[in-house]
Amino acid sequence: MGEVIQPLTIGLIGCGHHGRYHLDNFAAQPATKLVAVADINTTRAHSLAEEFGVAHCYEHYADMLAGHEFDIISLALPPAFNRDLAMAAFEAGAHVMISKPLALDMAQGREIIQAARDKDRLLGMMLQGRFSTEVQALRRVIAEGTLGHIYHSRIWHGHEMHIPASPTLSQRRLAGGGSLFHTTVHLLDAALWALGNPHPVRATAANYRKLAKMKRPPVLWEGKVEQCDIEDFNIGLVHFEDGSTMTLESNWLMHPRTRSAGVEMLGDWGVASLRPLRVELDEGERVIDATPELPEHPPNAYAEVCRDFCQAVRDQALPVVRFDEMLDVQAIMNALYESAEKGREVEVDL
Repeated sequence: MGEVIQPLTIGLIGCGHHGRYHLDNFAAQPATKLVAVADINTTRAHSLAEEFGVAHCYEHYADMLAGHEFDIISLALPPAFNRDLAMAAFEAGAHVMISKPLALDMAQGREIIQAARDKDRLLGMMLQGRFSTEVQALRRVIAEGTLGHIYHSRIWHGHEMHIPASPTLSQRRLAGGGSLFHTTVHLLDAALWALGNPHPVRATAANYRKLAKMKRPPVLWEGKVEQCDIEDFNIGLVHFEDGSTMTLESNWLMHPRTRSAGVEMLGDWGVASLRPLRVELDEGERVIDATPELPEHPPNAYAEVCRDFCQAVRDQALPVVRFDEMLDVQAIMNALYESAEKGREVEVDL
């Protein structure tokens, strides 16, 4: 008979839209047990617990942590709460999966990571872009040197006329930021990872709040205009230590277009793009299509984040998303916000 694998015990704090994704994808992993959920909105917590057959439901996270032993605590919360709850989960002996972004700022991000190190616990982030087969294939192409040196990357990401109605995503004190912090973060992380995580050194940016000036706010906006104090558009430029650059456009108020998100990378010998993946090489008088073949039925990237983290916990190994890489993403975003506020170029705090 084979060895009996003990299920990993999992608790969720935050039972909103993102919390459901967390629970759904952890539940899909073999040998996992959903033990408890917590949310100050008890109606929402009970509804999610009933849907997934979770036996224990709490209003206060401290009661949940005190009532059970957990292998993994998954945090699906606004970044304003990540530091305190992650540190409480580490103190309780659990590994932590956290929603993006990591924290409000670099100071909080560093505190979270230091707490994980102090308690010898793992920290994961829901950055599913790395688990896209397109991104993984592009990372291999770049690592093999097929494109030569990537001297510039362009990222654009957003939604067509959609502003999140929840104050947890539209108010800076809770959300920390807007379209850059909560949407473009995914492609930023994916692009950095594909590039081999170059070291960022300087950044410049501008923020726009178009919603506040609209006579007719988007139909999907359910709140008052004055309640939204985060950017709905950010344009940024990042300089890296290797001499390369990256531009980012983050927009929640796009007008209808064919591609609401994408990445383009310019190399010495060719160009690569994501969404969809395409690699073109310049060979003298002709351009050839060097796009790698992808699996016909790729795995669910969100589920792969949870699979990787569960395996890391079992093996006492590192997950794909590493501490320093989390801080790279956080530092770039915070530098772009700082630049937009100061109206000048700033150094990236790493």
